[in-house]
Amino acid sequence: MRVKICGIQNEHDLTTAVVAGADAVGFLVGQIHKSSSFILPSTANRLAKMLPPYITPVIVTHLTKAEDIKEILLRADIYTVQLHGISQKEVYKLRDILPPFSKIIIAEYAQSLKKNNKLDEIYPVIDAITLDCYNCEPALIGQESDRKEYLWRIGAEFASSCPKPVIISGGLTPENVGQVIKETRPYGVDACNALREEETCSCDQIICKEYIRNAKKAFLAF
Repeated sequence: MRVKICGIQNEHDLTTAVVAGADAVGFLVGQIHKSSSFILPSTANRLAKMLPPYITPVIVTHLTKAEDIKEILLRADIYTVQLHGISQKEVYKLRDILPPFSKIIIAEYAQSLKKNNKLDEIYPVIDAITLDCYNCEPALIGQESDRKEYLWRIGAEFASSCPKPVIISGGLTPENVGQVIKETRPYGVDACNALREEETCSCDQIICKEYIRNAKKAFLAF
C-alpha cells in the first residue's frame, strides 16, 4: 500500500508528511484551475532534495502540453508526474520526450469514466491511474464541501479490472480511508485538503499520522 500526501508547499508540510510515514509527496506545479496549493518548480526542486530515501516526489500539474510539462519537470528535477485533463496525443508525446525512467500517472474521475473510452489506448505509455471518486472535475476540487456522494463502488470495479496500478483519491480522511481501502483494494491512496489545519491550511501532524496509520492498517487486514 502506497500512501501519498499531496499539496506540499513548504518545509513544514514536507516534514509533517515524512514524519507521518508518507510513501510519496505531491507538489502542485503548473496552475490552470483555481487552487492555493501551487508552488514554483524551483520550490519543488528545493523541497524534493530534502526528502530522505524511499519517499517519492511527484509533480502534480494541470498543464496539458507535453513541452510545457517537460519544462517544469526539468526545472524541478522530478520525473514522476501526475497529469490532469491531458489529451491522448500529448500523453504519447510526453512519453517520447521524457527520460525512460520517468513515471506518468493519469488522473481520472469516477464521474466521467463511462465517457472516456480512450484509456485502453494510453495504457501502454502510462504507469498508473489516480481515480478521484469524489470530485467531478479538476476545476471543482476543494470547492465541493457540500458534496456527500463517494463513488467507491466504481473505484472498486475499476481497480479490479485496470491493467495499471490504481490510486484512489477524492475526499479521503483519516475516518474513511480504511473503509475506502477495504472496499476498493487499490495500489495506493492520495489525500490533500482533509489533512490540513483549517486556520493555516498547513498539513496537520496528528491528522496526517492518523490518516497514514489507518491506511496501512486497512491494507494489512486484506
